[in-house]
Formats: sequence, C-alpha cells, structure tokens
Amino acid sequence: MQFNMRTGRWMVLLSGVVTGILLASLHDRSGSHVGSAVIAQDEIPDPKLLAHASELSAAFRWVARRTLPAVVSVRTIRRVEASPLPQLGMGDPLQGRPFGFGNSPLDDLFGDLQERMRQQQQEQNQNEQGQPGSGRSRRIATGEGSGFIIDADGVVMTNAHVVRGADEVMVVLEDGTEYKASDVRSDEFADVAVLKIDAGRKLQTLPLGDDATIEIGDWVLAVGSPFGLESTVTQGIISAKSRGLRNLPARQEFLQTDAAINPGNSGGPLVSLKGEVIGINTAIETRSGGYDGVGFAVPVSLARWVSDQLLKDGKVRRAYVGVTPQDLTPELAEALELPARRGVVVAEVRKGSPADTAGVQVEDVIVKLNGRDVASRQQLISIAERLRIGQAVPLVVIRGGKEMQLEVTAAEFPNEVAQNDATIEEFGADVKLLTPELARELEIDVQSGVVITGVARDSIAARLGLRPGMVLLRIGRTEIRSIEDVKTGLEAARERGQLVLLVRTANGTQLLSVPVGR
Repeated sequence: MQFNMRTGRWMVLLSGVVTGILLASLHDRSGSHVGSAVIAQDEIPDPKLLAHASELSAAFRWVARRTLPAVVSVRTIRRVEASPLPQLGMGDPLQGRPFGFGNSPLDDLFGDLQERMRQQQQEQNQNEQGQPGSGRSRRIATGEGSGFIIDADGVVMTNAHVVRGADEVMVVLEDGTEYKASDVRSDEFADVAVLKIDAGRKLQTLPLGDDATIEIGDWVLAVGSPFGLESTVTQGIISAKSRGLRNLPARQEFLQTDAAINPGNSGGPLVSLKGEVIGINTAIETRSGGYDGVGFAVPVSLARWVSDQLLKDGKVRRAYVGVTPQDLTPELAEALELPARRGVVVAEVRKGSPADTAGVQVEDVIVKLNGRDVASRQQLISIAERLRIGQAVPLVVIRGGKEMQLEVTAAEFPNEVAQNDATIEEFGADVKLLTPELARELEIDVQSGVVITGVARDSIAARLGLRPGMVLLRIGRTEIRSIEDVKTGLEAARERGQLVLLVRTANGTQLLSVPVGR
C-alpha cells in the first residue's frame, strides 16, 4: 500500500511535468506562428492586382487633393414668424424631407441636421421676441449645404434649394474663413444657383467637365459637408444617366450614382477621376432617411448652361416647343400599335405653339428632336429647352405606325406658360391653370382653379388622395385663381398647422384635410 502511494505521487508529479512541457511547446509554436505567419503560395494576391488597386487609391488621393480646396460649406439664415402651432415645413431647411412635406423616400439633402440645429434655434428664439400680445415671435431658421468655386474671383455654384428663401447666405472656405454672399442668383427649374463672395484674393477653382463623356460604370467622387462634416469625400460609380425621378414631378434628367451622399451634400460637386465636375449632388432615393446607395446629381452640362445665363443676364431663357409629353408605357405602346417601345407620346399640343405650327398632333410619338434620340419625358424637355430660339430643327415622330419628319422652330418660353404651369415642389404636385377648354374636357362646370396634372409618390398631395384631373378650387380661405394663389394658400396653412383643400371632380366637390408639419 505504501509502495502504491509513493508510486502514485511519482506518477502525478511526472504527469504534471510532461503536461507543462507540452503546454510550453504548444505556446512557443503558437507564438512563433503568430509572430511569423506564413501565407501559402496559392493565397498570395497577384502583384498586378495589388498594383492596380494602389494606382486607383493614388488616383482618388490626387482628385481629393485637387478638389477639396475649392469645395465650400453653404450656411443659410432665414428669419421667419414663429407660431405656437405646428409648422408646415415649406422649404424649411429644418425639415429633413423633400421640399418640406411628408415622408417621401426621396429626401432633400439640405440641412437634415435636425436635433443640433433645433437646439441652436431654440436658444436663438429665446433672444428674439415679437411684438407684445401678438402671440408670435421671430425665429431663426438655419440650414447647411455645400458648394464649389467656379471662378477665382469668388463665384460659387450650388443648388437652388440650398439657398431658397434665405435672408443671408454665408460661404465657408476650406480654411475656415467665412464670407457673406453679396449676390445670389437661382434657377428653380434646374435647381442651380450661383453666389458671389468677395474674399479679397484669388481662390482655387474646380474645372467643369463634360457629363456627355462619362459612361455608366465610371468612377466618381462626391465631395461636400454631410451632416456638417466639412471636406468629406466618398467614392462610387455612375449607376445610370438621363434618369428621371419617378418619385417627384421633376422636369429634368439626372446622373445617378452610388457614391455615398447624405444630408448636407446638396450643392457639392460630383467629380470624375480627371478632377473635373460632372454634376451637382442634389437628391437621394431612400427608405431609411439616409444613404441607401442611390443618389442623383444635376448634370454639369445643364448647370453650366444655366449658370452662364444667370451670371450674364440674371435669368435663364429657355426654348419652347409647345407639347405636353408623356412617357410611353407598354400598354400605351400596344394601343398605339408601335413596333417598339421608344420615344414619348404627345398628350397635348398648345394652340399656336411651334409644335402646332409644325403639324404635331396628339398621340404622335416623338422619337427624335434636333438629331437626338428621345427616350423619356425629361429627356425631351432637356433637349427642347436648350434649342436655339428662332432656329428650325428636325422633329421625327411616329404617326399611325409610320415614321415621318417635321420641322419645328423653337420660340422663347412664354411667360404666360410659365405662369400657368408649375411644379409645386413643397406640395408634391404638378399643376396647370384651369382654362375653359380644360374645364370642358374634364366635364367640370367651374370658372377658376388649377388642375392637378401629376402627383409625387409619398408627398402631401398623395397623402390627401389627389389624382391627375382633379381641380383645386380653394386652400383654406384662399380662392385659387392663379399659381401664386396656391403658394399663398400653402403659406397660410403653415400658420394654422392644418391643410384644408376644396377640390372638384366630375363626380362633385369635396373637402380634404391633413395636419402638416407633424
């Protein structure tokens, strides 16, 4: 028994020693392995691939270094009457929704810095009181966006919606110096604005490129101040060109990119690997409220065309053909007996317009204008508005299944058309002033109002159940006799926090109401 106990002790001791040696050996091997990890020969990346990736990174760095000194932050100040009622965010940069209404998946990128800016605003509001007994006070609405310098003497390009309604516009350069814009010129149709600052020195500029040379799949960088974070650079590719925004009744076409664009990026440049601006970052398609991989930019060719006129004349002269185009659906193409789905169908020809003179008819399908193929409503508008006024150009249409060529002479866009047709962005609808001819066509016995011709998805108009063909007679207590009356009525609704509409259809008149700004 004693022998067995001694033997047991020796066995336990020996086992412990052996275990310790084995653990130490494993530890040494493990440490040796970690310290000098060896990659198998078949796992080593191709040096050519690594070299290509390094070259791409170097290209990104070069573009960033070239671009950042010319990119600015744009801050706006707007003094408005504050109301104790909820506000209708009509163009209010504190509303992180497109054009201030509803929960549209297409977020306006301007000033969605809500919490921080609301706190700042509350502090300012405490120091700015209105007249005693008025029940109102003055408040400061602030917003942030981006821009870029296009002229060394201090000309900055940005989006029109970034500076819309601002009482003051401040431009902050990369080095932190801040200047008040002395001149602000905007074009709402193209969503382009130019600002003038006096820095007292020559500023670094960004060259404007040519978006026509950019192809789908090309690398691009988006630069700006998302969420107030200045000098932010993200990369992606061109995802699509000539893209119409199906969620908004927009006139124009956009570049689509997957480069990360977020609130505050509006007005910043979309830059090619040549270091040239090919677009102005403008909007995103989102269901999360932030970047979802789908962003849109105003093509630089349009921005240049608009800015040149703004700087020279202070306004933009557009050409006018005189048709109301409609995108061609498969069902419509089949009904018109078209061999292929191409072009846009003519829904209306304005009497006495260039198109009317040229012999264009309703249900004609326009496939070419001035030698350029037409694939969408936005593309036709984009081509038409930049025609040379007074110049005759070829127009190719399909009528009765046969292709025929006409000649149309573009006229200047008439003021009465601009005043009778509008996109009420903050409302989310296209409207047209009611005429006796339209009233007869709609079988509605009313003398004044505006006809709804388009409704944006998830907009305030969509929430109200408005549809094309409805006639808007009154907003609150404001009788609608002009496009301006619509805007006046919406402003009044802002004060009340409630939007009440009187609309008319062929089936009768009804009241519609929805709370706003909540």
